[in-house]
Amino acid sequence: MGLMIALGLAASMSLAQNRLETDAPKVELLRTQGGYGSLSVRGERVRVRLETDSPKVELFRVTGEGVGTVATGRGVAAVGILEYSRECVAPCDTFISEPRADFFIAGSGIPASERFSLMGRGEDITLRVKPGSSALKFLGWTSTTLGLSTLAVAGVIILLEGLDSGSGAPTLGSSSKDLSTLKWATLGGGAALVGAGIPLIAFSGTDVEFLPGKPAAAPVGQETL
Repeated sequence: MGLMIALGLAASMSLAQNRLETDAPKVELLRTQGGYGSLSVRGERVRVRLETDSPKVELFRVTGEGVGTVATGRGVAAVGILEYSRECVAPCDTFISEPRADFFIAGSGIPASERFSLMGRGEDITLRVKPGSSALKFLGWTSTTLGLSTLAVAGVIILLEGLDSGSGAPTLGSSSKDLSTLKWATLGGGAALVGAGIPLIAFSGTDVEFLPGKPAAAPVGQETL
């Protein structure tokens, strides 16, 4: 009887050990130039390189987002809340875990790129980044806004000119010739501002191109325990 109990316990312990070995994640010992480094758990990850001329380029991961409310003089306004963490700074050659998440490129003076995922692009990816300029983007929006406002003023002047010609009397103390001169000046100025602002907005953004990883040795060696 005792022998049967002992054999049963041994079989149970053997099955439990096999189950643990099957389910447990594999652990890697990272080897650096100076020897063995820290332990890490092998999971879904990709190798990422940042290829850019700017040392200010950074890769960020979106960790959460939501909507909040802010009280203003006109009432309550909804604002978007974005949480993110920095993954690496150029020049960068590293392994990124959980590539299914959303990522974006940004940096000091560099506007954020569109979000992207690293999933489905291979296990070795090079991100060729052409950084934009936050200053130029701001200048573009300012120029476009001023241009549209100036064109709106030109529209009012055209309306006043039409009223003036219909009534046969000067409007707002200005002659028809003055209104015509002001009309063309505001139309030309507004069009020039909008024409300068739109290209600034379009070409000041941050562009990201996805390239297959370059054939090179891994940055760190690894051995599976």
